[in-house]
Amino acid sequence: MEATPEARTPEAHMEALLTHVVRSLVQVPDQVRVTSLPRRSRDDRGRDERWRDERPRGGAPNFDLRVAPVDFPRVVGRGGRTARALRVLLEGSFIAQGGDDYDRPGLNIVDPEDDGQPV
Repeated sequence: MEATPEARTPEAHMEALLTHVVRSLVQVPDQVRVTSLPRRSRDDRGRDERWRDERPRGGAPNFDLRVAPVDFPRVVGRGGRTARALRVLLEGSFIAQGGDDYDRPGLNIVDPEDDGQPV
């Protein structure tokens, strides 16, 4: 039984949103796989020392997205437009659920024909 929306974490909400949107875009929705990765903090991303503040942060969630080889170009889009739109959607969801404006969730779209390297 799936958890009620009130009981889900923000990460689970974002994962469900991403899965729903991508499944509606692709031809083979059964092969859509969204995997939640460890969170990355602002300090892990190599920001300049002067921009770090002393407040502890949970960081932003990261996701790996895997689709069927036939659907990969559809998910990336022309010039990466669809991929960029998915990242903006995740960022908006993260901020709407109380995330920090300075942290951004990560989305790695894994290329099925390039040994699993993210795009």
